[in-house]
Amino acid sequence: MRHHGAGRLKEAERLYRRLLEADPYHAVAWHMLGVIAHQLGKHDFAAELIAKAVAIKPDDADAHANLALALQALGRLDDAVASYRKALALKPDHAEALFNLGNALKDLKHFQEAAESYRKVVALRPEIAAAHGNLGTMLAELGRLEEAVACYRQALLLEPDDATGHNNLGTALAELGELDQAAVSFRKALALKPEFADAWFNLHTTLYAPADMEPAAHCLEEALRAAPDHMMSRFFLAVLRDYEGHAELAARHFAALPQGSDLAVYACDAWRYIKSVSRGRPRLLGERSEGLALALAATRLDGLVLELGVRFGTSIRQIARRADQDVHGFDSFQGLPEAWHKMPQGAYSTEGELPQVPANVRLHVGLFEDTLPVFLPTHPGPVRFMNVDCDLYSSTATALELLAPRIVPGTVIAFDEYLFNPRWREDEFKAFQEAVAKFGWRYDYLAFSLFAKQAVVIIR
Repeated sequence: MRHHGAGRLKEAERLYRRLLEADPYHAVAWHMLGVIAHQLGKHDFAAELIAKAVAIKPDDADAHANLALALQALGRLDDAVASYRKALALKPDHAEALFNLGNALKDLKHFQEAAESYRKVVALRPEIAAAHGNLGTMLAELGRLEEAVACYRQALLLEPDDATGHNNLGTALAELGELDQAAVSFRKALALKPEFADAWFNLHTTLYAPADMEPAAHCLEEALRAAPDHMMSRFFLAVLRDYEGHAELAARHFAALPQGSDLAVYACDAWRYIKSVSRGRPRLLGERSEGLALALAATRLDGLVLELGVRFGTSIRQIARRADQDVHGFDSFQGLPEAWHKMPQGAYSTEGELPQVPANVRLHVGLFEDTLPVFLPTHPGPVRFMNVDCDLYSSTATALELLAPRIVPGTVIAFDEYLFNPRWREDEFKAFQEAVAKFGWRYDYLAFSLFAKQAVVIIR
């Protein structure tokens, strides 16, 4: 054990094996041989050896936890989770097993369970920065961004030099619409790790300014210097250079995208569409919150403020802060009512859990075809603003059909999944264009965000 602790693995292995020659049922020797195999990357062999230890001594929590580690390294996540749970049944305060269980559950996308596991680690070992950070990431996945920000900040108090932690904090702040604070966090990440391409890319999304796109473009240049194969940065840099009128430079960046790749096909198609429908230079935005703010600022009507597709409530809370009136949100909170390309029916569900919302928000639970016909007779007037986050063509078409009599000159609509998806022309875009043809609407685009897949339109 002293050899093993000092990293002299060959000497330790030799002595463990001598011990097993004398006592083939020595559980600790089998266990430690397995740990060495795991340390050497021989995860199959490690699982086999530690399984022998567990068979001999099934009440050893550490052995179950280390068997789980080997299984996790093999990608056998369900088996790993089962082994972690056995370890925790024997030793509920096993902080390392709880932390690694959280990691396995995270990889399985069981975010709520992972969050619970990390929360237990934080309670047992509040000095573990990674537990706070991972809990923050799970809470962000669950749409609880304010709580995620608090967790990231606590992790950074413990490890202030964690560039990834600053980047994660910036990402959560940006999604909350706190762009200035987000930019500060991204810059801290880059001060610690100047070659952090993702942080350069994320910083660029906070710096879109119609009068001067060069700061955003500079971030993308830096991202590509750090990682020349960062294709998302390549595409957005091509767009910004094209936007600035540098056609030849833009063309070189577009040509560098892998031929036949999604970016070279659907993303470029989206940018060509934006250019084709814009009078002069289109208004380009970075984060989703900018589109919501611009849309509400453009409204001149007195009328209804709606959101179609609420999920975690992140955007409706931002709308409620700016609208200065009641806001009505519509969602089943059971996820997609049908498959959406590669996403299965039920994806994006909150399992019926309603988000926390401000006092001026009213939530209407159910499918649009059920809730809107009940809502509209008791809520007269036109639509002042609506945020359409339906994803599906069918849901968007249903909502636009039911709301068409209330969509009038001056109505502003933000579409959340309008373009930039691989099949964007088949979804919210298609439903809106069909409604335009059917109801004779004339409209202008006020802004686009390729990053947020967003378009803002006003009915003329």
